[in-house]
Amino acid sequence: MMESSKEIKVVVIGGLHHNTLGVIRALGESGIPVNNINLILVDHEITDKNFIAKSKYISNKKIIYCNEYNQIINVLVKLSKDNKKRVVICCSDGTAETVIANKEKLEHKYYIPNTNFNITELMKKDVQTLVAKEAGINVPKSLVINIHDDFKWSKYPCITKPIKSVLGAGKADIKISKNANELQKALNETNAECLQIQEYVTKKMEFQIIGCSINNGEKIIVPGYTRIVRQPANTNTGYLEYIPIEKLNNFDMSAVEKFIKKIGYSGLFSVEFIRDINDIDYFLEINMRNDGNAYCVTCAGINLPYIWCYYGTYNKLPEANLNFKENVWFIPDFEDMRIGIKQCGFTLWVKQFINAKAHSMFNLKDMKPFIYRFWRLILAKLK
Repeated sequence: MMESSKEIKVVVIGGLHHNTLGVIRALGESGIPVNNINLILVDHEITDKNFIAKSKYISNKKIIYCNEYNQIINVLVKLSKDNKKRVVICCSDGTAETVIANKEKLEHKYYIPNTNFNITELMKKDVQTLVAKEAGINVPKSLVINIHDDFKWSKYPCITKPIKSVLGAGKADIKISKNANELQKALNETNAECLQIQEYVTKKMEFQIIGCSINNGEKIIVPGYTRIVRQPANTNTGYLEYIPIEKLNNFDMSAVEKFIKKIGYSGLFSVEFIRDINDIDYFLEINMRNDGNAYCVTCAGINLPYIWCYYGTYNKLPEANLNFKENVWFIPDFEDMRIGIKQCGFTLWVKQFINAKAHSMFNLKDMKPFIYRFWRLILAKLK
């Protein structure tokens, strides 16, 4: 298995986020050589001074910086001139949409995530909701509007969110409105032109299934699900527990498989759900890229980025364990610190930090990203 790893070549594309770092670590831990991993970092203000570049699993010579998504394809085309077949892993919605939308330019040189749908349309939450409903998955009542147009909505409370994550301000643009006045205020404050208004579901639990789809859903690997316990405001991460999928009672995995086959998706993914007080599960969205919290899966002993890269290189699945028994706790170190200490006190938070098997930054095998980020936070406080 480790000998095969040495032949795998990968391009990771993402932003300055622990998602990207988690993939780099997963690939490095699988035995893929540092010189076989290329990294494209995309951000408006990104520089070579960043925590991902401090990881021992990536060489600074292999990092390319882009300010815009539209620069990614030119970088990939230029990189492919050495005629080495590489596997692509995307770590954000914008990078995934860019790569899949340009599959005709890339698929002969790269093994890329893919879907049978028009990816720009499929990124829209209302389109995802429609397909999920057709697959037999429960969806909350919703309406898509342009914020400048007239519309009718009478079910409160409700949630408003951009129809595409890459268009709005992410979690900061998600608002809960208890009445018509609050809904209008949310519309006035949004950065997005188009929004989805959705009925508010009183949740018993919010969870995600994290997996990998091979050959348009021919083989779907979902070892477990994450249960969010504590979540900082306006973030897509949180203190969470990763649990074997067989422990998720009354969950219709066959409907999820039908959904993925319906869109013909190949690649790493996560699907977000809410379970209400009556134990009914409602679809929220699918992320057609590596999930931000997916490093917890690697820490559970199932390396999904490696499985995707192995298949993309050898056209077969590796002999790898796809099950785990013990739950894994994941903590998004710096993002969780303030809310964690506020909710449970400093002593208990430190205990949770120490007992967590998976972290967004802290890693005894790869400490430099954590140290760099910690030092930058101290410097920012001193200014």
